[in-house]
This record gives sequence, structure tokens and C-alpha cells, in this order.
Amino acid sequence: MTEGRIAQILETEIVSGYVAAKITAAGAEVKTVKATPGKVARIKVITGAINVTPTDGVTAVWDALTNAAELDLGGTPMKFSTSIKLAFDGAGTAWILYK
Repeated sequence: MTEGRIAQILETEIVSGYVAAKITAAGAEVKTVKATPGKVARIKVITGAINVTPTDGVTAVWDALTNAAELDLGGTPMKFSTSIKLAFDGAGTAWILYK
């Protein structure tokens, strides 16, 4: 799926109260998406050859994701009790749909 198509799908889902964000890491680092509790409906890693792990605070809540498969929880969004963060193991970009 192209990045343009992903953006189109994410924009459609914003209507239901979600925010689409493109998160970019300069290297191996943890990026805070939301510093308070929330829900995640979708994560798509754009950059090849990197892993991105969703975390609730410091706790991993899903296995590392790659650009080979999108995490789609649109029907049953995952609750994050502390904060929504993405742990990148290298430089790259991922899209996330959250609220």
C-alpha cells in the first residue's frame, strides 16, 4: 500500500475521533506519541529494515513491528494506561492512528 493511500485511509478514520501522526526517529530512540492514556487503532512502519515496538510507558505491549505487516486494531483499539510511545531500533518513520 502506498504512503498516499495510507494517509487517505487514516484521514477517513480521523472522523471517528482519532489522530493520525507521522512519527520520525533520527536513530534508535523512543518517541512519545501521547504523554497521557489513550487508545491505538493502527500502526504502519514505513521504513524498511527497522523495528518499531509500541510501548505503554516503558512496557512493550506488542511485538516489534516492521514494514512487512501493518498492526490494524481498528475494530478493537488497544488501550494504553500510561502513555503511547514508539520505540525505534533505527532511523525511520511510522504512521500511528490514536486518540
